[in-house]
Formats: sequence, structure tokens, C-alpha cells
Amino acid sequence: MRRVVAAADGVALATPADGDAAALAADWDNAFDVDPDDRPQPPPVALGRAVVLDAVTGALLGQVTWHEVRWGRTRACAAWNVGIALLPAARGRGAGARALRLLTNHLFATTDLDRVEAATDVDNAAARRALLAAGFLAEGVVRGAQLRGGVRRDLALFGVLRGDRP
Repeated sequence: MRRVVAAADGVALATPADGDAAALAADWDNAFDVDPDDRPQPPPVALGRAVVLDAVTGALLGQVTWHEVRWGRTRACAAWNVGIALLPAARGRGAGARALRLLTNHLFATTDLDRVEAATDVDNAAARRALLAAGFLAEGVVRGAQLRGGVRRDLALFGVLRGDRP
């Protein structure tokens, strides 16, 4: 059973229900997925996850994730790193920007961290537009941050501070 945690502007973020992961995987197009890596991984970072729904119909549109990152050794240097994955049929209607804004507002309202950031492939024009529309500022390029298709890919970094919100 899903529980809506935030809703605005026609989209809702909800706890995933049984079957949501399979439904997302069945319709996912693998666009911008990174290459597999069999090397040992560090312990997983606690990851928050919510599904994105059409607030009127309840249709599954995708998911958002978030985890804490540190830019220094203290809590004051921590930020939320967020991601979004929309199903191909849900793209191009502004749902991504609305979901990112909703998630950012939710994180600022429910936690004490003052920064939310996201990164996307420099060639992912749709994600870049969604981040800008959600109120993020373009901050720069992280060179060679991801491996996809056997090629090192640059990521565009975006961020928003609590003080940037009205």
C-alpha cells in the first residue's frame, strides 16, 4: 500500500508499493544507465526512495531517490544528492521538474540540511531542463564521473540551497 508523503502541482511522491519496482523495470528504457562493475563496493549509503505518481489518476510515472553526501567532515557540510527516473511515457510533460521541486521542498521541510544537489549526463538535455525548471542552478561539470558504454562521461552538477527558496 502506497503512502503519499508529498503532493503538489499534479504529481505525488509516495512510498513504493509491492510491484512498483517490477513495473518500473518492465517499462524502463535504460537511457543513461551506468556500466556494471564487479569490483567490491563500499557499504551502501542509506537511500531514500519514493515513487512519482500522477496525483489525479494514481498512474506510476517513475521514482525519485535521495542520499546524504558530505563535502566536509561535519554535518554542516552535508547535502542531499537526489535523482529521478521517469518512465518513457511520462517524460516531456513537466512531471520531472514538478517531482524534483516537490522532493526538494519536502527535504528542506523535514530535514536540517541546507543543500540539495543533482547531477546528470551533460548530454541529457531533458534532465538539465527539468533541474533548472525545478529551481536548481547549474554549478559546473564533473569530468569523467560515470562509466557508460565503456566510455568515461562528464556530469553536469546542479544545486539549490535552502536560502534560494522563497
